[in-house]
Amino acid sequence: MNNALLNVQEAASYLHISTSTLYRWVHQKKIKHVKIGSRVLFSQDDLNEFVKNNTCSEIKLPI
Repeated sequence: MNNALLNVQEAASYLHISTSTLYRWVHQKKIKHVKIGSRVLFSQDDLNEFVKNNTCSEIKLPI
């Protein structure tokens, strides 16, 4: 378990997305986050869970 909290820039870099996309997901409540005052922070464990839950499995079609 990694309980490190990442700021928006660090989390966006970790997910390989733009900060604007991450802010949009926060606004849409698509991704777990922590709000401390005006700061938006992300648990690395929550980011890993988000990636795991949004990973598409390969579908094998019959030939």
